Amino acid sequence: MKQATSNKQQATSNNTVGYLSREPIDVSQWHRGTVDVYSGASVEFVGIVRADEDGRPISALDYEAYEPMAERMMARLIEQATQRWPLHRVEVRHRLGRVAVGDIAVLIGVQAPHRAEAFEACRFLIETIKQDVPIWKTAIGTDGTTPKVRDAADRQP
Repeated sequence: MKQATSNKQQATSNNTVGYLSREPIDVSQWHRGTVDVYSGASVEFVGIVRADEDGRPISALDYEAYEPMAERMMARLIEQATQRWPLHRVEVRHRLGRVAVGDIAVLIGVQAPHRAEAFEACRFLIETIKQDVPIWKTAIGTDGTTPKVRDAADRQP
């Protein structure tokens, strides 16, 4: 486990295989490790590929990234979060490659002493990852077309 220090506690981040994955995200791994006697809150965001993109039906999203930079930026964002909030545990996973409708594209999980800081840190991580990290998605229409590539400049919250 990769260790990141916070201002009051020590947060762990499971980065043994990186934050980016071409394999399905297993949320149960996060759940198995969420019991911490010092954490009063465990918050997660699970981003699921929905069946439409910009009002068009889709079958999947293709995710690409500038991987070395994306990994570094996510590590830096986790460090910023642990400096800003007293987090005990942080998990960040983002899929790459083709992700079908209904599958998980991203998981953000945090543990903290109280719910307010857990919710704030989780929101900070997902919002800054979507805004700043070089990950792009291409919608694959149900008819097989790929209308446009989405990047940080035109992402929706």
